[in-house]
Amino acid sequence: MCIAFFTLSQPGYKLILASNRDEFLSRPTAPARWHTFSPTPSINDDDEEEPWVLSGLDEGAVNGGTWLGITRDLRVGLLTNVRLTPPTPPIRPSPNPPSRGLLLRDFLSPPPSSSVGVHDYLSSHYPQSGEYEGFNLLLFSLQKGKGEVGYLTNRPIPCLTDLHIPSSHPTAPPLCGPLEEEGEKKNVHDMPAECIGISNSPMNEPWPKVLQGEKRMVDTLKEWQNGGEEDKQLVERMFGVLSQSIPITKESDASSSTTIPLITIPSTNTFTNPTTESGQAPKPRWYGTRTSTVIIVKENGETIFVERDVLVLDDEGNPKKGEGQRWVEFKANLD
Repeated sequence: MCIAFFTLSQPGYKLILASNRDEFLSRPTAPARWHTFSPTPSINDDDEEEPWVLSGLDEGAVNGGTWLGITRDLRVGLLTNVRLTPPTPPIRPSPNPPSRGLLLRDFLSPPPSSSVGVHDYLSSHYPQSGEYEGFNLLLFSLQKGKGEVGYLTNRPIPCLTDLHIPSSHPTAPPLCGPLEEEGEKKNVHDMPAECIGISNSPMNEPWPKVLQGEKRMVDTLKEWQNGGEEDKQLVERMFGVLSQSIPITKESDASSSTTIPLITIPSTNTFTNPTTESGQAPKPRWYGTRTSTVIIVKENGETIFVERDVLVLDDEGNPKKGEGQRWVEFKANLD
């Protein structure tokens, strides 16, 4: 599970976004850094451009995708799974569904000189979206004079929504419907103009923590602005928006907790692995919020990206509170 909140309406800022990534702590992951998604980076001194993608990397997937990233030309993307909303027949995933991580990777991976617009990209993926397992894909392009925001989901049916900068209200009714038929037009989400949240349900069916977090972000931004604070304080306040947490005693509790505390899942594979080499029972699996990320993009292109570890495994494979942080600042070329 994951969650994100964002606004396109704060004066002086193109985007303020705060996001949590929830995952098994043992899933191989590389921390955020500049890269190109290439498994074999080129060492040619004549390369056209320096690495242009800033993101963590999911090394637990064959394709090495990501869940959240930004490029030097201010393409931003966010991907979440949709777990509890089943597809509406005749929509159903392929027997061998493609990796959802490719949906975001393929948007961010082209160099700035050959990038594709948000709406063109999402429109090209809409016809095949029903083949994937459930997902939400939210994309931004924040370049001067051609800003775009778009949202694509495939649950309960494929639905493509063009959003508008800066109010973030749909510019036209979204395209929703079975892929074999003419898409019907209908509203999907009465989105607030100030702050918008998205988690692991379709955007038009927000979980309680999404609605609560939207309001918390609005209130936090007002407090920050009224206090005349700087960008560093804004970053800290956005991490505060993400920190709300409740104990998880049943699956439905996750829909009300922004930060997922450590969840212990006992090992049940005692037949094939009854003990470890030390003669002890195998360790359980641990799940929770692994990282929190804040992205701030100012009108002049100045950008702050901060990724913080929340829960990690120590050298012995036991969970502990994270202490690491990646703070990156750069200025985008808005031409």
